[in-house]
Amino acid sequence: MLHRGAALRRLQHQPLALYFSLAVNAYVVLYLMFHTSTMVHQSVSSGDSRSNPVHPLMSDYTRAHRAEGLGVQPLFGNANVWPSLTGAAPEVWAAGTLGANESIALAVEAALTPDEREQLQALCGRCLHQTITQSVEVRGIGESVFVATGDIPDEWLRDGAVQMSLYLPRLAEHPVLRPIIEGAIRTQAYFILSDPWANSYRKDWVRPERLGKFERQIGRGGWVATRNFEVDSGAYWLNLLWNYASTPGSLWAAAAFLNSSLIHDAAALLLDTWTTEQRHETDSPYRYAELPREGRGAPSNYTGMIWSGFRPSDDPNTYGFNIPVNMYAAGSLERLVALNDRVWRDPALGAAAARLAAEIRAGIEAFGVVRLQPEEGQGGASASAPSGAASSSASSSSSSSSSGSASTIYAYEVDGLGGVLASFDDPNIPSLLSIPLLGYPHYDPATYQRTRSRILSSANSHYYSGRVLSGCGSPHTPANYVWSLAHCVQGLTSADPGERAGLFKQLLQMQGSNGLMHESNDVNSPQQLTRPLFQWANSMLVVYFEQTFGRSCSPLAEALRQQGVAAREAGQSLTPRNGGPDLPAYYDRLEQNIPHVP
Repeated sequence: MLHRGAALRRLQHQPLALYFSLAVNAYVVLYLMFHTSTMVHQSVSSGDSRSNPVHPLMSDYTRAHRAEGLGVQPLFGNANVWPSLTGAAPEVWAAGTLGANESIALAVEAALTPDEREQLQALCGRCLHQTITQSVEVRGIGESVFVATGDIPDEWLRDGAVQMSLYLPRLAEHPVLRPIIEGAIRTQAYFILSDPWANSYRKDWVRPERLGKFERQIGRGGWVATRNFEVDSGAYWLNLLWNYASTPGSLWAAAAFLNSSLIHDAAALLLDTWTTEQRHETDSPYRYAELPREGRGAPSNYTGMIWSGFRPSDDPNTYGFNIPVNMYAAGSLERLVALNDRVWRDPALGAAAARLAAEIRAGIEAFGVVRLQPEEGQGGASASAPSGAASSSASSSSSSSSSGSASTIYAYEVDGLGGVLASFDDPNIPSLLSIPLLGYPHYDPATYQRTRSRILSSANSHYYSGRVLSGCGSPHTPANYVWSLAHCVQGLTSADPGERAGLFKQLLQMQGSNGLMHESNDVNSPQQLTRPLFQWANSMLVVYFEQTFGRSCSPLAEALRQQGVAAREAGQSLTPRNGGPDLPAYYDRLEQNIPHVP
């Protein structure tokens, strides 16, 4: 843009030509802003609803509550300021209130008591600011940002991506969050470049020789905290880029931030690593001392999918190809192709990402759908148990007959050699339960519903029911412990208001003494729990609340923060100079409570 004085001098010399040029440019800019904004809304509204059956456009319920002044905020107040870079919707954990369904929201509210509704609002308010005030460390003015997972001081790419995505809908309220989120993206990119096979990283670099023999033997040192190769870790980072680019309303020049060598090279390295791991047996250099066969893991065969050593729970895979993880990776690759078209315009990267996404999809369809064979003499059907052994009652649909009464479900893991782990799921996301939330539009809704029904039943040996709670547990935690992550995902994938309300009631029972969410709770004594501070779970509680009720937790969190300020200052009496009451609004804002280091 010309300085005003320079522009006036040029007008004096070339008045007619410049007036005409300015008028044309202004018309073009206004036309593009209006036309592109319209395209954004058309793109979102015309999306395939199968990818999230309860995630339509922002509902009338949301707009009505905003008009009533009840603290509901859209994904930036006015999405027409300028469109997002992608012109499409972000992931559900970056969507804020966008997608709340009016009829579901009203029915869930009706199924809850006034006291339960009040408790849920307070819980959501407590959870929202947890990461940004307790688990983030901003260096300088946002050059790098470390996002700890909670009571473990390390950063998991998966957890951190969700923790940061949660704040994307709140940039208009707190603009400083944008450079913080950008710093987190840069930091994760650097971590990926340092070791694309790792899943968690340290806040401070450490020389390997300063660690013990065991830690060095399992690949720790430098920035690496744990070197469990989990494909979903990189997929979460790619989807964080998408969420950032898909944020409408205030991200001016989003492409300029993404168009850096650091971010491009991290994406390219992930793509190369994943392509290598398609042929893990022959091409991969990755070895891990706790895996069998000299660190290679259980035998596997090429399927087109990406091999993974560990699940999103950090537990070792039984079989190398995790189906929901590969769905999530394929979706992230399709989004990477779209980002590449808009940002880097790297033809080699775009072609490789599109090819890998197509090969993963073919592998899922060929190996990831299994048929349940009716057990002899019984009316039901059985599938492989989560013991790790292949089951004779479940077989790959690619090799089994399509005739008979057998029905299909999605397997959790396969090896390409006939090994199948079915009728099992883990609460950590990506999970089979979370398939509609994974940005993978190619799944079959009927197959998903059959899979969901089996996961949420005694057919899944890690589904637990007790006196107080019922839900999905994990081999990662004790028997009879259920996870709040799975409760939130179960609710987000349900169109049944009664089911959603029941899950909210259970989540209230899962609060510990600190009034937050945790990793898992005992089904009979919910006060018995694991992970007292688990920020991923806190983030997902906010997502579930906002997506159900169309009501932002931000005003609730700010009200609680100001209550805390008032309680803090009540111990020291000092009358303000204006002679009025001592108001919390006089004191520090949220931004002043975000931890920084020089």
